[in-house]
Amino acid sequence: MKNFLLFIALLTLCISGFAQADSLHVWNKWCSKKDTALLFNGGYNVIQIYCPDFKPADIKIKSLDKALRIGTLEIKGDTLTVMAMPFPDKGKIMRLEIRYKKNSKMIKTVSFASDSIPQLKASVGKILGDEGYKKDILVQTALKIYFPKSLYSYPYGIKSYTFKILSAAGGATIPVKGFFLTKEVLGEINKAPSGTIGTFTDIKASCPDCPTRTLPDIKLKIKG
Repeated sequence: MKNFLLFIALLTLCISGFAQADSLHVWNKWCSKKDTALLFNGGYNVIQIYCPDFKPADIKIKSLDKALRIGTLEIKGDTLTVMAMPFPDKGKIMRLEIRYKKNSKMIKTVSFASDSIPQLKASVGKILGDEGYKKDILVQTALKIYFPKSLYSYPYGIKSYTFKILSAAGGATIPVKGFFLTKEVLGEINKAPSGTIGTFTDIKASCPDCPTRTLPDIKLKIKG
């Protein structure tokens, strides 16, 4: 009976350990896919850790590789957060060790990959190409920003832009504060003949922790 009870206790401990590891969620706040352990070279990376089985204060973490550096741990509600920076030139392996602070029991080791960040671009709403049908352009409401073919999702925002258009129906240069497609801009697009090119230029964007930057122009051919 004693051996049986010991077996049950060990089995319960093992099941509990697996449950804790399985219920542990680790993600990069600025990666658009939360189930992808991905860090971005030269970007803003915030690793977040949540586990319903532990309080954030009971968790300790450690980088196991020189290619991964982490900052000071912070607790925000029920989530542990830490700034992270990948250094792929120091190696391809970037492992984060997560332990239970009270007895140093291993909970999980997470291996991260890294990726470069492409040039930030702007688009006319959901239209990502260099041309669009007038009816599709007119239902867009704002200029949007994106990192082409990337999961990086740091919150940049458009602060201003200038819209220029010239056709047989006339021309206009319209400066705009903010990111919305104004009535004046949409009005010029609406009356433009098919084949006219409207240009969004001097597009200014910024983020909470970075200076304002100028994005590449958008030259959009208006199809009939």
